Amino acid sequence: MSIHLMCLTSDGGVPIYSKKRGDTETLPFSTIASLNGVHMFCKSQGVDLPITYLEDSMIMWKEFEGTIVMIGIARDITEKTLRHLLDYSYQAMVFCVGIQSIKKIKNIDRFKRELKNYYPLIDQLLEVVESDLFRYVDCVLCSESMAMLTKLNEFSVQIGSPFCAIMVRQRIACGTEGWWDLDVIDRKLLMLLLNASSTIQQDVPVYLPKKSPSIAYRFISIPLTQGVSICALCGAEPKYDVLQGLSQQFWMAELDMLIAAEQKYPKSYPASVELDSHILGFLLLNREHAKYVLSRGAQTLNNAPGGKSRSGTIGTGGSSSTHRLDILRSFFHQSVDVMEDTLREGDRVMNLEQYWCSDYHKCHALIEGSNVLCVLYTSAIPTHIMRIVTQKTLNTLISDKDVCW
Repeated sequence: MSIHLMCLTSDGGVPIYSKKRGDTETLPFSTIASLNGVHMFCKSQGVDLPITYLEDSMIMWKEFEGTIVMIGIARDITEKTLRHLLDYSYQAMVFCVGIQSIKKIKNIDRFKRELKNYYPLIDQLLEVVESDLFRYVDCVLCSESMAMLTKLNEFSVQIGSPFCAIMVRQRIACGTEGWWDLDVIDRKLLMLLLNASSTIQQDVPVYLPKKSPSIAYRFISIPLTQGVSICALCGAEPKYDVLQGLSQQFWMAELDMLIAAEQKYPKSYPASVELDSHILGFLLLNREHAKYVLSRGAQTLNNAPGGKSRSGTIGTGGSSSTHRLDILRSFFHQSVDVMEDTLREGDRVMNLEQYWCSDYHKCHALIEGSNVLCVLYTSAIPTHIMRIVTQKTLNTLISDKDVCW
């Protein structure tokens, strides 16, 4: 896989930045200028050229606000993924400098300096582009989340912010109603900022592209334990040290609960949940709140036979855990997500199940209401049994009243 991502001004083609990932050479300025020239020529002729395909790659152009052009060149990723990358690259720019700075770029050198907090987000986007679920935010299921939510709502009132969430290892354990009312793009960028930062402690101005692209909020992140932090969107007040003191005082009596929640990582589901012995991992999504939980399951990979399939490799060794997650993502993107768009009738999805079978593993997906569960099984499970086990697993994961989902 290789990606080039470039951003230029629309009127003069002045480069703002150029990034790359993978085994590929840096593009010379003459090539970047030529690519922008193609876009400008088509635009002058009233022709829209969003994408073109080469022998082993593709080139995509997208203009935003009439002032900047994003150009992406990619190999071995899907068109949809590249489109998401260009869109999120622009949204991340709004997130960092606000829409007004983009609409009216008066001084290009000053604009580049204003983007200093933007470049780590782009690096993070490029790092996760082929594995990220762009339309969903990463969560963890824990039996303490409902109790934490009760306390979080009290804390939200105390600090005067309706937008609060508790993170376990940078995954959402619970959030206030206001947090989940935020557009998924806004939530995704907030979590991207956390993951791109070298410290959990944050107090930075952010422009939410969907909720508030012109007026900045303060994004606050305060560590409560080594792996648990509380995040909030605030105005100019209160100051960070005041919020930090309030947080430590408020959550001091709940440390045992927070530590217990942290122990759910990396499994990402409660210890009380017992999965079928054939389950190697699962991906649970909620389309209403645009969130997901991805778990490789509790079964050790030493029980899984080695070998290749069309969607990944299951074998022995430490890397196999990553392959499980890759297979689940591939299954979701190539079967569930694609078919859901194709077979939708109004607000109702006509096709409620999907499955894959190979010599070394099987995958099954069940769509029920706003929830989607994709399960990776060993090849030993009878195909006709997968539906029953998936249904039982979905009910087990979402029926616990102590778990926020």
